[in-house]
Amino acid sequence: MKAETFSIGSRHYDNEDRLAVQELSESGIVAVLADGMGGLSLGDMAADVVTKSIADYIKSNYKGTDDQKVLHEALDYADKKLRNVSMTNKSNMGAAVAVVIVHDHHLYCTWQGNVRVYVQHDNKLSLITEDHIANIGYGRTALTRCIKGAGLRDDIPFVSHELINDDAVILCTDGLYSVTESDMASSSVDEIKARIVSPEDDASLIKISSL
Repeated sequence: MKAETFSIGSRHYDNEDRLAVQELSESGIVAVLADGMGGLSLGDMAADVVTKSIADYIKSNYKGTDDQKVLHEALDYADKKLRNVSMTNKSNMGAAVAVVIVHDHHLYCTWQGNVRVYVQHDNKLSLITEDHIANIGYGRTALTRCIKGAGLRDDIPFVSHELINDDAVILCTDGLYSVTESDMASSSVDEIKARIVSPEDDASLIKISSL
């Protein structure tokens, strides 16, 4: 397996996206992508804490079985870590996040917020996550779920998806898919990156391929 990544900050603010990719075994990999919440404090720090906490927890605790359990435990671990950081900094912090484990031609996924996960097959994209957002009027939306140090709802989403040899898995933040989603199925990572020039929002991508 190989993982290709990039993260581009917006034209207006510092980049508040963070990503991590770690090998779990010769046939396993974990990828985490977090997007610090706009409107809250220290979004870059929040995304950093969430990404590293989840990746480290799964790396240390993954046994190749019960993927749903370890994914949900990792989210809870990150939530507790962020609560401590928020209290230390006396700040209200949060991040949207998506996490995938790819192991033995299976994809296991969980998320909070609107970081998306797609499966690419035969130059077609299938979205396997559902955005946790609500319309709050006047063309604005707000996240209905995220990691913010306040505990998680019991119904944490989980998806299991079987992959075949030429499938790819793509994680991306809204700053990317809002401007180039239609091109992702048939474009290389370098081609996608070339289209993201001085974006309005941070734009980040992880692509796992050569399954």
